[in-house]
Amino acid sequence: MTTAQTFITAERARASAWKLATQTLPMEAKLASSYKDKAGSSRGPEYDFCLPAQHAALSLLPEVRHSSLALFTELGIPWHAGIGGGPGNHLLSSQVQCVNALGQMVADPDRIIRAFGPIIETSEVHQIEPGRWLTFEYIGSDDHLNEAIDGKRIRGAHCTSVDAAFVHTTAAGIRELVLVEWKYTENYARRTVLPAKDAIRYERYGRLLAASDGPIAVERLPFEELLQEPLYQLMRQQLLAHQLEKVGAHGADRVRVVHVLPAGNHAYHASLHGPATRLLGSTVKEVWQSLLRHPDRFVPMDSAVFLDPQITSQHYIERYGNGLTSAPQ
Repeated sequence: MTTAQTFITAERARASAWKLATQTLPMEAKLASSYKDKAGSSRGPEYDFCLPAQHAALSLLPEVRHSSLALFTELGIPWHAGIGGGPGNHLLSSQVQCVNALGQMVADPDRIIRAFGPIIETSEVHQIEPGRWLTFEYIGSDDHLNEAIDGKRIRGAHCTSVDAAFVHTTAAGIRELVLVEWKYTENYARRTVLPAKDAIRYERYGRLLAASDGPIAVERLPFEELLQEPLYQLMRQQLLAHQLEKVGAHGADRVRVVHVLPAGNHAYHASLHGPATRLLGSTVKEVWQSLLRHPDRFVPMDSAVFLDPQITSQHYIERYGNGLTSAPQ
């Protein structure tokens, strides 16, 4: 069994056990179900780690369910493989885990300080949107990366989005916009080269990458290898952070990407493809920080931090506790 299969298999088993044991689901939601894909079609056999489609919204924990569904609807944010305007029915959704972890922070800045304060020295949190201390699927107010289609962008779809964002002041008095990217069971294989699409990507991002003040030392890695996930997503998010910092979005002096990931997902850490990439480090974190002109603009964070009822909830700990392990040395 590969490293990826080991982690995902363990997470599926943990999710299945939670589904059968939790008091937050009715009995009819505990039946095995096929996975519903983005097109709404059932895929594969019935799994214990999938909810019946009509109960997919119950993947959101009780303390965040109503408010998060309302927020995503208000902001026009699509759920990944969503069903009926709510989340998909797969219990290993990273988007759902992110909302379960951060959903209460929308209205409670103290939870932001408890979670992120020890890592990025948060001392005070400011509203990022009217009435909100944290928001989801953030893209910024302007199309800094030239990604709009017919002049429009959708938060969370077809343009560079980060899973969450908030604004804070550090202990040193720096006002900072934080872009939060959340990973769970993701890992990435070598991509298929698509010349026509790659040409569009170069036209879109090449100028920003080549800029003398750009955030990424592109001379260290061919553009073709930057297009390989997860570096491609990291590249776009770092470009977005850099452009937002240049314009002082939300009055910020600095913009950083905080990358949340289970340390036990070794397959993600090892998702390195391309000879030049592998020369830069043995993990995605090592490679990416070696490419940044300002490495402090990227902050790795172990998602085990959120296994704290003062940050999330007892429900969250019961659901995800067995799957988040301490960081490898």
